[in-house]
Amino acid sequence: MKYLPWVLVIVLAAAALWGFLGRSPGERVGIVDLARIVDESPRAQELNQMLSDRYDQLIAEFELDTEGEAGDPERANRERQAYTQYLAYRQELEIMFQEEVEQAVREVAQAQDITVVIDGDVVRFGGVDLSDEVIKRLD
Repeated sequence: MKYLPWVLVIVLAAAALWGFLGRSPGERVGIVDLARIVDESPRAQELNQMLSDRYDQLIAEFELDTEGEAGDPERANRERQAYTQYLAYRQELEIMFQEEVEQAVREVAQAQDITVVIDGDVVRFGGVDLSDEVIKRLD
């Protein structure tokens, strides 16, 4: 029983050494600020404008730009149809942008020999910020 603390110390030291030596010296961690990418990316702004244009088209198409009577079931039905189409288009654009961001992150990471990329919201210290390069690639 008196050797148990020493065995524990040796096991912990071995685990720490294995963790330190087991890492490749070239491993680098990249981070991205997704909120900043969405805010500053010309591509995100372009997709947002497309969504806004589609909203205006739906308002005109479903004749929702005029005031209707409260409780008008036909108008309520048109509003639901327009909103459903708007949400479907929005989801389509979000998926498209997400794929484009993932591709840009992958390309930037490979170009800079980054092996792991994580969201900047979870990083407290360190990492290589790739956000600027990702924004440039999304042009």
